[in-house]
This record gives sequence, C-alpha cells and structure tokens, in this order.
Amino acid sequence: MAVSWGSWLANEGVKHLCLLIWLSLNVLLFWKTFLLYNQGPEYHYLHQMLGLGLCLSRASASVLNLNCSLILFPMCRTLLAYLRGSQKVPSRRTRRLLDKSRTFHITCGVTICIFSGVHVAAHLVNALNFSVNYSEDFVELNAARYRDEDPRKLLFMTVPGLTGVCMVVVLFLMITASTYAIRVSNYDIFWYTHNLFFVFYMLLMLHVSGDDWKPYKLRRLYFIWVCRDIQSFCWFADLLCMLHNKFWHENRPDYVNIQLYLSQTDGIQKITGDKYHALNSRLYIGRPRWKLLFDEIAKCNRGKTVGVFCCGPNSISKTLHKLSNQNNSYGTKFEYNKESFS
Repeated sequence: MAVSWGSWLANEGVKHLCLLIWLSLNVLLFWKTFLLYNQGPEYHYLHQMLGLGLCLSRASASVLNLNCSLILFPMCRTLLAYLRGSQKVPSRRTRRLLDKSRTFHITCGVTICIFSGVHVAAHLVNALNFSVNYSEDFVELNAARYRDEDPRKLLFMTVPGLTGVCMVVVLFLMITASTYAIRVSNYDIFWYTHNLFFVFYMLLMLHVSGDDWKPYKLRRLYFIWVCRDIQSFCWFADLLCMLHNKFWHENRPDYVNIQLYLSQTDGIQKITGDKYHALNSRLYIGRPRWKLLFDEIAKCNRGKTVGVFCCGPNSISKTLHKLSNQNNSYGTKFEYNKESFS
C-alpha cells in the first residue's frame, strides 16, 4: 500500500525534523571539537604528547555534555503537562511531539552510553601516553609526575580520573536497571537506580571542573640577524640566550625562532662559551632564503596578518618590502615596517 506523503509529514515530519536537528548538533559539535584539538595551535604540544586520544576524548566529551544537558527535559512531567494544557504551544502537531519525549530520553541515554565508551577508551590511551611521553620540558602540561608513572594512578588518584570511574559505575547501574526485563520483574530497582542521576550530575560537575586542559598559544616570532663576522653577534648574544631560556622554561620553545647568518666567512665559526650553545646551533653560513621563509610563515598563519620589521641596509629592505607585497596562496597578509640607521 502506497504511503501518503501528506499524512506522513503530518504524523512524522516534525519528529524527524527535530531528530535531524539533534543529530546535526551532535555531529557538528564532535567535528568542531575534534578539529580544534587536532589542529588548534594552542593545543600543539598537548597533541604531540597525546595524539588522537586527545582529540577523541575532547570531542566525545562535547557530545556527552550536550546530551547530559538534554536528557532530563523529556522527563520533566510538570513542564510537559503545563505545555500540553496551555496555549504556549499552539500547534497541535508540536503538542503531539511532546508524546515522544520518552523516546527522545532513551535516544539521549543510548548516545551517552556510546560516547562514554569512546571517552573512557580515549582517556585510557591518554593516561598511558602521559606516562610514556613524559617530558621535563612540559611539566605543567603533563598529568604524570615522572616518566613511566603507573597510569592507574592517573585514573584513581586524580579528581578527573576518580570521578570518571565513579560516573561509569553509576551509569552502568542505571543502564542495566533500565532494561525491559528488570523494569517488568522489579520496577523498584529501575526507579531507585534511576534516581542516582543526582549523584551522576554531582560527579559530572566535579569531573568537568577538575579536567583542566591548559592551552598554549603557538605564536611565533622570527628573529633573523645577518652579520659579516662572528664578533658582531657577541654584544647581543646574552640577551638572545636569556630570551631563549625564558620561553623554553615557559613551555613555549617555539615562540622565538632565532636564525643567525654569517654573510662573509671562510668557514663555520662559533660564539665562544658553553652558555651560547643554543645560539651556535642556529648559526648559518650565507644569506637567508627570504622567499622560502615568507612561504613558511604564510603557510603557518593562513588568513592572518603578519608584521614584518626590518632594520638594516636598503638592499635587504627592498627585498622584504617586495615580498611583503606579493600574493600568496594561503591568504596571509604581510604588513611591512622599516627602521634604518644606515
């Protein structure tokens, strides 16, 4: 028998539209969060440490937060009775949609169960990676206290870990007691375990407040210095070393990219002194390849504005000015500024 599309839209249209909106929100939230932690510069170091586990744990957490905020509304009987019996919802079709509240409640519950599994699995991988990939250069980022720390300590001796384990236990009790067999044989078990939702939400608030992922913005400063001989660097070497060490200890080793060029020399030279090791590793013979440098900066700063500051001879100034005005395929805009003492 053929389906009447008019009748189907009247009976099922609004329900499926709401389901599509809900599904789209979940997909959008998951994907947006995944991309943020996978490509966001503020999570660069954390992603290097944890990899895919970071992206999946945060993306699944976004979906869980959304559905945990929605799952209670379909069961607010007083609110539903008020909406059905008032003129707040004038559409008869919309009022009929309220009869599907239990179905939406179950849908949110199943979604919470599925993404809780993803979230737990991702955090188990994160706990292992925190331990295995521990680095003294990123102490504030790492949940572990030392390399190869037992990952079980991260699960049972931290606020996010302990509350997460308790939430899984509560969720397991609520889900198993929600099965048809238990509801039919002993409804009281279903009723009392479902009232554990209050405990679940208390744990959720503690879990979220204790789960602090620290972002570190990856904003890079390129410092390019061209001199004829090694002695010309010495008067500024101490300050450069101090800046390098400062940003390294602040977990921002990539903030300053120092490149020193010797334009006239017969061979490789070094700045004398052990404390200048960081600078000696950044010494190059010849002149900078400006075009490649501009392309690299443009690629790392797509669609952004980058300031260019030049203090030097007119030949270098003209080159940088010309490159700043050229188009690039990344949509990056270079603003040229000049300060010359020659």
